[in-house]
Amino acid sequence: MSKYLLAELWEPSDSFITTETLKKIIKGKQKNLSILAGPGAGKTEILAQRANFLLQTGECKSPQKILALSFKVDAATNIKNRVDLRCGREISRRFDSLTFDAFFISIAHRFSSLLPDWVEMPADFDVYPFDRNWWDNYERVELDGRPCRYRSTFTNPDLHSPLDLSEGPDGEIVKIWDYCAANKIADFPMCRSMAFTIVKNHSQVRNLILSTYKYLFLDEFQDMTDPQYDFVKVIFRDSDTKITAVGDTNQMIMRWAGANPKNFENLKKDFNSEIIFLAVNHRSNSKIVGLINHVVKHLTPPEEELIIYEGTRKDSSPPNCIGVKNFDNSESEAEYISKYINLIISEKPTLIPSDFALILRQKSQDYFVQANEAFQTNNLSLRNEDALVVKNGVKIQDLMTEPLSIFWTFLIRHKTGFIDYTQEKELERIASSLTGYDLNRDRDFKKLKMYIAGLVSCIDLSSSIEDAVTKIMNTIGKAKIKAVFPRYKSQYLTKVKKSFCILFQDELDKNPTNIQKAIENYEGTNQVKLMTIHKSKGLEFDTVFFVDFHDGSWWGLKRAVQNKNVQAQREEQNAFFVGLSRAKEQLFFTKSQGNWPPVVTELLKDSKLINRMPEIK
Repeated sequence: MSKYLLAELWEPSDSFITTETLKKIIKGKQKNLSILAGPGAGKTEILAQRANFLLQTGECKSPQKILALSFKVDAATNIKNRVDLRCGREISRRFDSLTFDAFFISIAHRFSSLLPDWVEMPADFDVYPFDRNWWDNYERVELDGRPCRYRSTFTNPDLHSPLDLSEGPDGEIVKIWDYCAANKIADFPMCRSMAFTIVKNHSQVRNLILSTYKYLFLDEFQDMTDPQYDFVKVIFRDSDTKITAVGDTNQMIMRWAGANPKNFENLKKDFNSEIIFLAVNHRSNSKIVGLINHVVKHLTPPEEELIIYEGTRKDSSPPNCIGVKNFDNSESEAEYISKYINLIISEKPTLIPSDFALILRQKSQDYFVQANEAFQTNNLSLRNEDALVVKNGVKIQDLMTEPLSIFWTFLIRHKTGFIDYTQEKELERIASSLTGYDLNRDRDFKKLKMYIAGLVSCIDLSSSIEDAVTKIMNTIGKAKIKAVFPRYKSQYLTKVKKSFCILFQDELDKNPTNIQKAIENYEGTNQVKLMTIHKSKGLEFDTVFFVDFHDGSWWGLKRAVQNKNVQAQREEQNAFFVGLSRAKEQLFFTKSQGNWPPVVTELLKDSKLINRMPEIK
C-alpha cells in the first residue's frame, strides 16, 4: 500500500518557485479552475506539479486517476513525461495523458457494440485521416452508382460525421459509414462521433469514466472545439470530477479548426469554474516581455480585463535584442541569418544550432528550398520541422515526440554508449511500462536491465535500421506495444516505423563512422529549426528569426485588413503573438520581398523597442 505525504508537508519538485496564487492552483481541492496564463508562464509545468501533488498526497487515491486531455500529441507527451519523472512509475501510472482524438478512439474501440444499430463498425477498426490520398488507398465507394470523388464531403466532419449518431442520418452518410465499417476503417471525426454517441446514450459508460477519473486537466483550453467541449460537458457536467483548464486566449490560433473564443466563459457558466490570471513570464528577457505586453494591450478588447505580464528574470537585456532588416532576395536573407547565427554561437559557445529557430507564417518547404544552400555554405544545417519524412508518413517534428521513436533512439544510444543518465532513466521508464517490472524493486529492476539488454542485442548497425527495429518489435510483441500505447492500434504504427527507419538510416548513411553525430542529427541537435507558427506553439528558443515577414506571406492578414474583417485580423495577430513569444533572448524580423505586413508592423514600430540589425561581413 502506497504511503502518501501530508498535504501541508508536500513541496514542489525541481525547485519550482510557488506564489500564493500558484499554491491555490496546485493544491486546490474543491473548485473547478480556469487558468488564464500567457506565454512563458509555465502552464504545462503547473499542471505537472498539480498532478504530482494530487497523486503523492493521496488527494487522488488509487484506483482513481487523473485524465489530461490535450489538442496536440507533443503536448500530451510533454506533460506525461514530466509527471513520470516526478512521481515514479508506480504512482504516475494513474496519470493518463491523451489527445482528444486518442480518447475518442479508445472509447469507440472499447464500446463499439453499444453504437446505434445502423452503425456496424467492428471493434478492431483502423483509423485514417480522410485526406486527398485516402480513397486512392482503397477501392472507391460508389454512391448512387458512381465512384465517390467528393473530397469536401470527407474533409468536412459535419457532413459525414454528425456529432450525435443517435438519429439515423440520410442515405448518403449511411453508405459512407457502411463502406468504412466493411473495410474496418474510420477517420478522427467519425471516432469523435462514435465516442460522443456512446457516452450520451449509455450511462454505464459515463459512470465508468467518472468512477475512473477524479480530476480532469484540459491543456491549451483556448483551442478546444465545440464538439470537444460538448463531449466534456456530456461526461463531466454535474459530476464530482474536478476540472483544471489552462490556456491563453491571445494564443488562440485554431479558430479555423473550430476553436471557440468563449471557451472560458462557457466553462464558468457550465461548471462554475473560478478564473485565475497568471501574469508572469519566466521565459523571456525584459525587452521581449515589454514587446509581449505592448501586443497584449492591442489584442485586449475594451470590455476585457487587461493583463500586464511581469518578467521574473532579473538579468539585463542586450540593447539590440529585438531587430529588423530588409533584404533584396531570399538568398541574401538566408546568407545573413546563417552568418549571424554563427556569430552568436562564437560569442556564446554554450549555444547549439537547435537553440535557433526560423519561424514563418506558412509554406516552410518553399522557404527551405530557397534558404538551405546558404546555410550549408556557412556550415549550418537547416531542418524543416514541418516536412514529411516520406509520402503518407509522419512529419519530422511529430516523429521526434513519438514514444516509439524516442524508445528506439535510446536503445541505439545504449548500444553505442552515447547515452546520459537522464536518457538511461527514460529508457528504463518506457521499458518498465512495456513489461510491468517495478523500477523501485531490486528484483524487478534486475529483470528490467536484462530485458533492455535483450532488446539492445537486436541492434546491428552493420545491417539496416529497419532490421533492428523489426527485431525489437518482434521481441516486444505488437500486441504489447498496442496495449501500452493505444495510439498505435491503427496503421499509424506502420507509418511511425517507416518514417523512423528512413530518417535514421539517412543520417547513418551520411555519417557511417560517427554514430553519435548520426543520432544527434536525427534528433535535430545540430540543426537550426525551420517551422511554421503552428508548429512553434509550446516551444521556446534562445533566438527567433521571424523570416519571410511580408504581406505576401501574411496574405490572410492583408486580406482581412482590406475587407475590414476584425475577427480575421484578430486571428492573424494571435498567430503573430504566438511566434514572437517563443524567443528567450533575441527576436528578429526579416523580409526579402513585398511590403511589411500591415497592423503587426505598426505594432512593432509603436513599441519603440525595435532596432536595425547590424551589418555582417
